[in-house]
Amino acid sequence: MRSNLSVIVMPVLALCSFALSAQDQTGSAGLTLMARGNVTATATDTQQSRDLSRKAPVFNIDQVSTGAQSQAQFRMLDGALLALQSDTELLISEYKASSATEQGSVVMELVKGSLRTVTGSIKGDAGNYQLKTPVGSIGIRGTTFQLSYINEIMLVGVWDGQIELQLTRSDGTVENVTFGGGQSTSFARISRAGQVTPLLSPPAEFAGNIVSARRGSSDSGTNTDTASNTVLTQVTNAVSNQGSEDTSFIAEQSYQGSSEQIPVADLIAARTGSYQYNSLEQFSVQSTEGAVSDFQVSLTIDFDNGTVPQGELSFNDAGGEWFAAFNGVVNVDQLELGVNFASHGNERAQGQIDTLFVNGIDQILGQFVLSEIENPAVTAGGIFLIK
Repeated sequence: MRSNLSVIVMPVLALCSFALSAQDQTGSAGLTLMARGNVTATATDTQQSRDLSRKAPVFNIDQVSTGAQSQAQFRMLDGALLALQSDTELLISEYKASSATEQGSVVMELVKGSLRTVTGSIKGDAGNYQLKTPVGSIGIRGTTFQLSYINEIMLVGVWDGQIELQLTRSDGTVENVTFGGGQSTSFARISRAGQVTPLLSPPAEFAGNIVSARRGSSDSGTNTDTASNTVLTQVTNAVSNQGSEDTSFIAEQSYQGSSEQIPVADLIAARTGSYQYNSLEQFSVQSTEGAVSDFQVSLTIDFDNGTVPQGELSFNDAGGEWFAAFNGVVNVDQLELGVNFASHGNERAQGQIDTLFVNGIDQILGQFVLSEIENPAVTAGGIFLIK
């Protein structure tokens, strides 16, 4: 029995749009912000495949795929942020946007795997945005949500905003289920036959994915801990919409710079001595335990020895202080980091952290996820930009 899903989302806040050149806009859907591992795009008209790397465009006819232990992030034409996890296939059939009118149309299809997105400036009728899935179609107006379709089970997570799921069964009956927006649950498990099972917490399958992208309703700031909105993508897929600290989404111009013309590996090879990255430019942090404050992060790179001898991050929520210490090595043009100690209040914790250089090696974009060892449902995660 197949189901027919339609979703109406109450908008909270849309991301700002960004403009591509007139030449780039011909058929372009967006740009690649990050590609880790095996990330490819196959043109559906010619079946020609190409590897994707940062700043590579994706087009309206592309089927984007990520391999095992791979992930990718994209900034779309309307400013939306789209994050794909490993073993994911996404077909981009149409992505048209007008920054002047905030109108456009989006048609994409999640063939398999997991994605998370913060929608952009396209808004208006729900039909303007259509994300097809094997169990139905999702129409949105502007929110942050996550989908995962694996082994004929669809997992839904609403991190910000409200989704009304209209499920029409083969016998004509209709079931309306609302997630997010102050409802008792923001998560669900949906079978291929259309059976909806509400969940009180993020499904275990969402844990460990480190792509956060959300705007919302808690604490935020730029180099401060003042209150405002929640933002991204890509970052923890294991964190509910109960609390956050953030800044405005890291804009595309943050990735521009004169040193960008020189390969990162060459810039690293030319640098000597040690340098501490500790000036927080932008950030977004969320926690299942409520509002987040006092976020701090720093790391030191020893360019002579190609190591990251020390790094740490910390912040507070209702459960106490989250703290993580990490170190690692420089691998050609990127950092390979591992969390060697983490805690939340009096509880031991675990986690992971990923980073990449931006603006040459002047800045570091990082994303992390942490969880208590004894109670994995207690999680926190985020994204940050430091220099």
